[in-house]
Amino acid sequence: MRQAGVIRYLVVAALLLLLAACGQFPGLRTPMPPPPAETPPGAAAPAPAQAPAPAPDLAQQVQNLEAQVQQLESRLADLEGRKRAPAAPKERAVPASPTAPSPKPAVSSAAADKHYTEGMRLYHAKKYGDARHQLYQYLKNQPRGPRAPEARYYLADSFYQEGKFREAGVEFNKLRLQSPQSILAPAGLLRQALCYKNQQQLGTYRSTLQKLVKAYPNSPEAKEAQKMLKESPKQAVR
Repeated sequence: MRQAGVIRYLVVAALLLLLAACGQFPGLRTPMPPPPAETPPGAAAPAPAQAPAPAPDLAQQVQNLEAQVQQLESRLADLEGRKRAPAAPKERAVPASPTAPSPKPAVSSAAADKHYTEGMRLYHAKKYGDARHQLYQYLKNQPRGPRAPEARYYLADSFYQEGKFREAGVEFNKLRLQSPQSILAPAGLLRQALCYKNQQQLGTYRSTLQKLVKAYPNSPEAKEAQKMLKESPKQAVR
């Protein structure tokens, strides 16, 4: 607004000087009266000159100037506002969503069955390490397949036959948790109890036998568990 004030005062000063030069402000310019003309003898005296029109009101002129200055100030403010107006924000480009990785094709049941068949062949040939590899592949591709309980049982028993009782107990426990209704679940629970006994964990061994009797009371394995509970566990049983 400092520039508007300067413009305002310059316009007022220029107009005042212009009016003073044109004789509209008597106070600023006092013209000398012309010398009286000589009247010839016998001639009538000239009529007095007509009085000049009164100068326009000074206050009205100042108001007009004020109005013009205000118009100039408003125009200047509009120009300054346009310069300061922030530019409209650019629309951010939405990044394209990354392409989702295509799912791996599921292994067919026929291919998975080949792993199961080969695993059982190797198990009966007492090649337990190779048998486990094939049975793992079957369970990986068919975790809920129709032969999953059998694959889990023989995978666990391959550890048991090699004397790896801790690993065997883990796999037998998976059989009980994942397939509790399987016909092999009682046999797996009995094998799990024997794994604890071979690791000298006699308290866990007895509690597992009791769990077997309670969960599958009518199974042949439950009757075997009752006999084993009556015996004093002095030696490891294979």
